[in-house]
Amino acid sequence: MSDSRPTADIPAMPDFSHQETPAPATPEGASVARAESAQVAEYGWFDAESRNTLAESTQGFIQKLGAFLGKALDDTLTLDVRTYVSEDIGSVTYDKEKSELVGSVQLRAMTYVKIDGDTLVCVPESDGELDTAVWTVHMDMVNQARESRAELLKTIVSTAGSLASVFMPKA
Repeated sequence: MSDSRPTADIPAMPDFSHQETPAPATPEGASVARAESAQVAEYGWFDAESRNTLAESTQGFIQKLGAFLGKALDDTLTLDVRTYVSEDIGSVTYDKEKSELVGSVQLRAMTYVKIDGDTLVCVPESDGELDTAVWTVHMDMVNQARESRAELLKTIVSTAGSLASVFMPKA
């Protein structure tokens, strides 16, 4: 059986690897790259000043984000939950410097948990008995704080991973 399909003679490709190709010139004699950068500058897109401003803004943002993530990570290393009671809630304010409530308050329960699980607890008592009402409220707040810390840690790790992938050289 003979093969009756048509064939074509395809010439070999020329070898251009040893030839230098001059850059195409514009009518003014400038290279295409120069003409393109002139057009870019003409429209105000990515000229040298814009690139510098963008680079500085990006660097500033990354530095602020890094500082924020570092502080957030430091804050997740410990969990400090305090439960207060007050007979005059109108007199109670928050002192930012001391990170505590001030005014007509009584500290009734306190829990301090380190990231490795080491825990200090001060249990409320009333007349020598566990004050179960205060303790229940306090433990609800401890559990909520633990959940918030876990979510914050996930966010920090995810953000750090995303930033690392942006700035790591591609293999």
